[in-house]
Amino acid sequence: MELKYNNIDYLNKSISVLPQEDKEKLKSILSENFYKKGEIISSVKEIEEHIYIISQGGARVFYLKDGKEITFSFAFDQDLVLCLNSQINKPELPKIIEFLEDSHVITININLFSQPLKIRDITTAQRINRILLDYSYFLEERIINLQCRSARERYEWVVTRYPRLLQRATLGQIASFLGITQETISRIRSEKYPL
Repeated sequence: MELKYNNIDYLNKSISVLPQEDKEKLKSILSENFYKKGEIISSVKEIEEHIYIISQGGARVFYLKDGKEITFSFAFDQDLVLCLNSQINKPELPKIIEFLEDSHVITININLFSQPLKIRDITTAQRINRILLDYSYFLEERIINLQCRSARERYEWVVTRYPRLLQRATLGQIASFLGITQETISRIRSEKYPL
């Protein structure tokens, strides 16, 4: 499933139609950041307090279980990085964000949802809700793939959804994201692209 909405465009349109006073309020919760390939965000507080929109670049979210990295999600241009369970239940396995390439990122302070900004234009709230709805579509898509698709179908889904993934992530990272072994991915690839 391909998302129909561009998160950056939605955000920019939301800001552009606001009165100046409301634009100033939004500036207090938005920031623009640049991360180098290999940079990591591991601060639980920082991850809990922000939604990250990858304007350009790529990242993965993972956690450590018994010393092993388990990839939770990937994000490339226009995708969200959002760790809701950190807010909900303070997990035993805190998530870590690793940038897979140099990345330009827009961050939204999560306090937007707990401390209303009293912005007069309802369009902004609607557009931010659209961003969150897009993320819920991704999560549902991922659950369906994990529960209802074969290993081959999951692999084909992930390389179709993320065309740059094979050049940016290791087979181990992709395997852990799909819930299959690295050997299974290698077998699928060798069947599809025999020597």
